[in-house]
Amino acid sequence: MQLAQGKDELLKDFIALFNRATLGIKELQMSTVVTAMMSGTRNRHFKISLSKNSPNTMHELLRRGEKYVDAEEAYLITKGMKYEPKFNKRKILGELEPQNNRDRLTQDEMK
Repeated sequence: MQLAQGKDELLKDFIALFNRATLGIKELQMSTVVTAMMSGTRNRHFKISLSKNSPNTMHELLRRGEKYVDAEEAYLITKGMKYEPKFNKRKILGELEPQNNRDRLTQDEMK
């Protein structure tokens, strides 16, 4: 069984395709399934997770894959957002008094 995740293919789509492909194979050993998933996926973190702790059942494999699908989707959502601060930190810090003068209180402020 040789499946490979396409360059622009989402992990979610690849796992669904992989699952459909493995359903038709009888007496498939789990070690073969994990090896095929590791060689087919482009998600490096998912690959490392599978190599460190190999799942014992197809259910475990799919459940673990879901976690990486969720992470990929969250990344894609936040990738489109650009953080723009409301103020320029350097400009504000430049406007502040020097540290040694800032901590001193005047006689009027102490009253």
